[in-house]
Amino acid sequence: MSEENKDPLQAVPSDERPESDKPEENVEIEEERSAPVEEAPKAKPAPAAVRPAPAKPAASGGGNKSWPWIAIAVIAIAALIFVLVRDSGGNSMNKAVGELDGKSITQADLYNEMVKTTGEAQMGQQLDQIMMFKVISNEAGKTGGQVTDADVDAYIADIKKKNNFTTDDQFSQALASSGMTLDQFKEQTRPQLELRLIFAKKLNPSEDDLKAYFDKNKDNYGTPEQVRASHILLQTKEEAEAVLKQLKQGADFATLAKEKSIDTGSKDNGGDLGFFGKGVMNEQFETAAFALKTGEMSDVVQSPNGYHIIKLTDRKEAVAANYDDVKDQVKNDYLDEKINEGFSDWFTEAKKTEGYKNFLTQEDATTATETPPADSVPSESAAPSGSASSDSSASASPSASSSPSASPSASASQ
Repeated sequence: MSEENKDPLQAVPSDERPESDKPEENVEIEEERSAPVEEAPKAKPAPAAVRPAPAKPAASGGGNKSWPWIAIAVIAIAALIFVLVRDSGGNSMNKAVGELDGKSITQADLYNEMVKTTGEAQMGQQLDQIMMFKVISNEAGKTGGQVTDADVDAYIADIKKKNNFTTDDQFSQALASSGMTLDQFKEQTRPQLELRLIFAKKLNPSEDDLKAYFDKNKDNYGTPEQVRASHILLQTKEEAEAVLKQLKQGADFATLAKEKSIDTGSKDNGGDLGFFGKGVMNEQFETAAFALKTGEMSDVVQSPNGYHIIKLTDRKEAVAANYDDVKDQVKNDYLDEKINEGFSDWFTEAKKTEGYKNFLTQEDATTATETPPADSVPSESAAPSGSASSDSSASASPSASSSPSASPSASASQ
């Protein structure tokens, strides 16, 4: 599917799309915004047959969901606090950040006002987030490995691929809708990649472990069946039947699509939607398209978007995965699953090792007692899950106040 045709529907304001182009339901990234952000640039409309894009990235090869959206709501404040406290030695807190009536407003003034406005408890949670990143970074450094810029870029490239972001603008708009820039997202990715380094050394998975994981999740690594189709979308059944009659009389499909289709996302390309797999288009469109033979044209197909005439132009059969071809991705997904399962216990011990003390929350990990057995304490509510990899989405992590917010990459899994 061309870049022009696959823009996510949520990137186009619903009040500016024709009724026929609107998704079946309005879906947005569900994270709170820490602060007002500029309105994202308007994207070109997506084909009306496309399903609304998911609010969060789709599941990765290992079946886990993605991390990058978990802690977005706290990033802006946490980043600002970090700027204020990272150079807190000496007179840095007396550095002027503004001036009023000839008097300086210092970093200390700003910090104190943030504490008043946000509350000490909330500030303590933000500090916990910053300290968590530092603990992960310190522990990753002990592995002898390193997260490179190439690791981060590879992970982000895969996030875009896995979630059908076909242009950089689409991805940037999705981040902007959650109050993030690409540079901020890259920084939030590093702790996840560092966790890969940590758990790879901690677990040292064998080839048998990875092959067993692959066999268990084999369906997630193959290439699913895909079809390529063109369509003409009309508002009424009568209009669609009239166009279908013209087509049966020999009219050119692409020409009529350009002239008649109300799908602004595909009409200029003669109705071409490119290749797509199952789960991308709305149910009625998908069922009709996959039932066609190459070169065959459908009757009028009704969907929530209107009335379609579909022509199948190509088909790619499903291809089963070979372990040797995807073993790097398998290792990443395996580690992501283990991070999801073991992060909480690991972080508790790592805080003790690092001498963690948060004076705002009064937490002193160096004096913490052993955690009671699981069956003697109330169970915690499930946290968002995910997987992180340069070849997959990211692994699950703990809740926003105690987890990193992005996900791991290729050389970080060595």
